[in-house]
Amino acid sequence: MISICIPTYNYNVEKLVTDLSLQCKAAAVDFEIIVLEDGSDENHVAENKSIENIAGAKHVINSENFGRSITRNTLADMAKGDKLIFIDCDSEIPDSQYITRYLEHSDYDVVCGGTTYKETQYSPEISLRYTFGTKVEKTLGSQRNQAPYSAFTTNNMMVSKKVFEKIRFCESLRKYGHEDSLFGFDLQENHIQILHIDNPVIHKGIESNEIFLAKTKAGIENLVTISKLENISPKFLENIRVYRTYTKLKRMKIAWTARINFRIFKRVLEKHLIKSKRPKLLLFNIYKLGYLCNIATAIENPNKN
Repeated sequence: MISICIPTYNYNVEKLVTDLSLQCKAAAVDFEIIVLEDGSDENHVAENKSIENIAGAKHVINSENFGRSITRNTLADMAKGDKLIFIDCDSEIPDSQYITRYLEHSDYDVVCGGTTYKETQYSPEISLRYTFGTKVEKTLGSQRNQAPYSAFTTNNMMVSKKVFEKIRFCESLRKYGHEDSLFGFDLQENHIQILHIDNPVIHKGIESNEIFLAKTKAGIENLVTISKLENISPKFLENIRVYRTYTKLKRMKIAWTARINFRIFKRVLEKHLIKSKRPKLLLFNIYKLGYLCNIATAIENPNKN
């Protein structure tokens, strides 16, 4: 049996659930689809109520927003299948063979399908997220298999139930950012193999430039929170490129220069990242490093402005 787990927050998933249900029936596989509302508003909960009429689907509502980690762990606990397929709510299934391709690789404990985008999705308002998605996330399985743990994401993956008996998402992380990275690191530390295949979902919910930049900053803030956890492994932090660069600057005693430069050029960088039709990912990476140096230095040296 497979359990399709869809954590959702303020998003209509009726078409996604319908497509998945039809594919499962066509594949003649025993299945269930669990949609867990993580603090969605009343209007979106009402919109998704219709999925209760879709074959194999279950609609579960959390009135409180618990965050990505707790929600995914809850879905895994609820699931009856020995294989769990996690799909983000803002995904679209691109063809009729999505479920079949996962079933063909059911011998593996963890399988990641990948993410893709359509050229027709582009608009200047979402240029930063679209550029990041098409240049960084949209990769072939063969490319991702060259660094399987670094390329790990949970927006589209199949994982065995027994993996969750050993590894859980870190529930102390209630805010956005790097939950996937930490889970992938735990897989690596436990020598659990990840297979990347070409079975992508289309990322439909592309955020505006302003929202994506705000989420990026939130993710960096969460990374600093993770770095302060007592049981966090230094090896995990070294796997995160922006943090690895920050620690290198810190060892060289020049992280403060990145902090000052960030404060000087912050508005210029933000204007480019938000307003440019073709934002440069190099400048995006510089912005992330500068923001990390700024907040990390402030936390470590609270008396320095």
